Amino acid sequence: MSEASKVYEVAIGPIPWASQMESGRLVCPRTRSRLGISGDGKEILSADGGARYPLIGGRVPMLHHDPDEITKYLSGSAMVREYQAATPEGAGIPPRPGLKTRMEGVLEENFRSAASNAAFSAAFPYAQGRLYLSIGGGPQRDHPAFVNLNLGPFPNVDIIADAHRLPYADSSVDGIYCSAVMEHLYDPPKAVAEMLRVLKSGAVAYVRTPFLQPYHGYPHHYQNFTITGHVRIFTAAGFRVEESGTDVGPSYALVHMIQTYFQTYFPGVWIKPVRLAWALLGHGWFKGLDRRLNTRASAHEMASTTYLVARKP
Repeated sequence: MSEASKVYEVAIGPIPWASQMESGRLVCPRTRSRLGISGDGKEILSADGGARYPLIGGRVPMLHHDPDEITKYLSGSAMVREYQAATPEGAGIPPRPGLKTRMEGVLEENFRSAASNAAFSAAFPYAQGRLYLSIGGGPQRDHPAFVNLNLGPFPNVDIIADAHRLPYADSSVDGIYCSAVMEHLYDPPKAVAEMLRVLKSGAVAYVRTPFLQPYHGYPHHYQNFTITGHVRIFTAAGFRVEESGTDVGPSYALVHMIQTYFQTYFPGVWIKPVRLAWALLGHGWFKGLDRRLNTRASAHEMASTTYLVARKP
């Protein structure tokens, strides 16, 4: 580790990207040259001298090729407003028990398929020194070993960067997790090609992507994917798709669609009892049917999200 990095890490505490930078894994997204910390600890510099990247809050590097794009994104993103309530201290801490907590648990329960959960666990085994990249990660950390990459300095985001131009060297990443991100990418094939580039040979990407979900712009929502389209975009890039199936099932999709329908087109107080009745029926009972439906081969035909496991040959 360089002297500048040692001083920097001692001053602010351990940082998840420091060792990646020192080993040459984390690189300049423009030139892919090595990176280093400036003497004053305020910037990340490319070794070739062609690029300088700020450290947001003195801790999170903005390794994005177009800072103006980030500014526009943060000024118009619904995600910013949604994540403002989250805090780094609160993320990952179990909520206090109580009626409100139990009700939130019922509303958020999605009955993710057993096959999807098993595939996730198999894709990211605990191992010292492995680099697992979570594209779109935050404000939660879905695995203790994930390095969260996102477009904004949200809670638990470690690196600000673009999925279309990942700041990692070729064949340097041990695994990739990408959940509910593909629909927000303006050029999914380019992003998938980037995943293939940075993954080590034999490493896997575990990806969850919406099929039947309402429009949700962060700040944009470009497309959803059928399971066929989901698989096709990865095989076309050069991946070997080893597994695919239903992630969140058809009952959840229907509950979510109808709930959004009422909230969007009938926001008046007069229909509030109908919305409440549907919330109680849908979240309290109906979406639980997915525990059985998710095991059917046809579940993906009306699934909320599908998943796949794609391996780099």
